[in-house]
Amino acid sequence: MSDKETDCTVFCANAMKKIQCYIQHKKLEEVREKLFELGVPGLSVIDAKGIGKPLSQFASMPDAKAPQFLPRVEITIVLEDEAVDEVVDTIAKTACTGNLGDGKIFILPVEEAIRIRTGERGKQALY
Repeated sequence: MSDKETDCTVFCANAMKKIQCYIQHKKLEEVREKLFELGVPGLSVIDAKGIGKPLSQFASMPDAKAPQFLPRVEITIVLEDEAVDEVVDTIAKTACTGNLGDGKIFILPVEEAIRIRTGERGKQALY
């Protein structure tokens, strides 16, 4: 096996993603319950404020008032690639009200995870 194949095998075996989403506060507990039913290893929550689509429309309407920030919750989850689709689908279905401002979900690559206490790396650091 060449060094490139070894590197790919290690990288692919440790492939992880970060899911970062912004949802309405009133949906947080329901989303949390569904995520833990799926076995999500953990999540972080931060209060956030944001402006979505109206900001892009603002530029084309010179008489319009600047849109106001709306309170949201930012949820961050890091997990293995194989679990991403199911988790994202669950968040989207659970957080959806069908109205403007339901939120956004972003998926980013994660190069490495390290559990500080034990030094475990990769997927082992998640669970």
